[in-house]
Amino acid sequence: MGLSSSPLKGMRQCYPDELRLERFVTDRMLEAGRLYGFEEFEAPLLESMELYLAKSGSELAREQSYNFTDKGGREVVLRPELTPSLARMISAKGREMPRPIRWMSMPLCYRYERPQRGRVREFVQFNCDILGCEDLTADLEIMLVLRRIMRSLGATPGQFEIRFSSRRLASDVLSSLGSVGEAEMQLAFGLMDKRSKMPPADWEQLLCERVPDASAREALARFMDCGSVEDPWLGEVVGERSSLAEVRELERMIRDSGLDEARFDASIVRGLDYYTGVVFELMDTGSENRRAICGGGRYDDLAGIFGGERITGVGFGLGVLSLMLFLKTYDLVPGSGQSSHDRVDVFAAVMSGDERALATCVAESLRDVGLRVAMDIQGRSLSRQLGQANRMGARWTVIIGPEERSSGCVTLRDMRSGAQESLPIESLPERVSSGSA
Repeated sequence: MGLSSSPLKGMRQCYPDELRLERFVTDRMLEAGRLYGFEEFEAPLLESMELYLAKSGSELAREQSYNFTDKGGREVVLRPELTPSLARMISAKGREMPRPIRWMSMPLCYRYERPQRGRVREFVQFNCDILGCEDLTADLEIMLVLRRIMRSLGATPGQFEIRFSSRRLASDVLSSLGSVGEAEMQLAFGLMDKRSKMPPADWEQLLCERVPDASAREALARFMDCGSVEDPWLGEVVGERSSLAEVRELERMIRDSGLDEARFDASIVRGLDYYTGVVFELMDTGSENRRAICGGGRYDDLAGIFGGERITGVGFGLGVLSLMLFLKTYDLVPGSGQSSHDRVDVFAAVMSGDERALATCVAESLRDVGLRVAMDIQGRSLSRQLGQANRMGARWTVIIGPEERSSGCVTLRDMRSGAQESLPIESLPERVSSGSA
């Protein structure tokens, strides 16, 4: 197999600097969720094809996923997203849980698509969902979590925007005009979702191919250009239907909550089949990287395909890679030095092989009290070992040589001030622990 055809193309590979940035992003995602009372859950990486055909649609399940037949003859999928698994799990245990259910997860997902900027075949995605609450307050809270994440990463309002609409409203508009029947509704949503992802001329050609009726094309385009819930045309078309009142109420709630980064945009419909109500996308609004960072929305019958009770939900999936690119675009990447997760507390410098056993025991005694310790294992000169200690961000270096081995004491070097002191080995853990505070 040549390198160009390697199955690893588009798969996730994180070198230490990239992994530090990924952890920086994921830590802030999870912390934002915790601030709103969300709990973490996990789901299997492998699911049945049937589940994704029922919840996500055939395009994602068949064409955009890694799917195969296992040794038992079952059609299975490496999960391309998490919501169908969430549906299955809630169907099994939902009756036992107090409502609303606030769940979040950081799953590894797979999609078989052409790798490009911001899109790879193996990716980490933050999922955040509120289940069992039909009130629009849940939709608002999910959007507030998104804003909280962006603010915690240093983003300013001019760099991002949350744009929302409603599938229910779109259905009412298109059916009221008689331009799109129920059978063609999902096709219409798919076309609407593609407009921002394609060159205008290509999208117009696709629209003409799939919607031959000129009046239907005109109605579709007119609705997508609505930038306000107060557009008189919307009221004329849908009349007193509840879908328009719902979106107007959500906009009022958004305004009252101070969520200035959110606005109505009728062209937002999302591409997955299970969305039924309010939908939204987090947009990068800068000129260099104008694109959707993530999307989400409301789904009214989460567990219906499993024969369980009707449980509504609202949530989003936010790709870590998309946020990493956002941070790089706006120069928001934190300093390249080690994070607190990656720094060592102590570096153990060993003068020769004769002191290796003692150095190992000293390092273990420090690890026993929760200190992170790296020990030289190459027999380098002391100056090179001190340089390594600096590169690893060590607060202290313990120097262990022939004199230390014979005296039962070690030399402790403060890597900030350069000061050194000699102290008994047994008192080292307490000294370093108290001095690191």
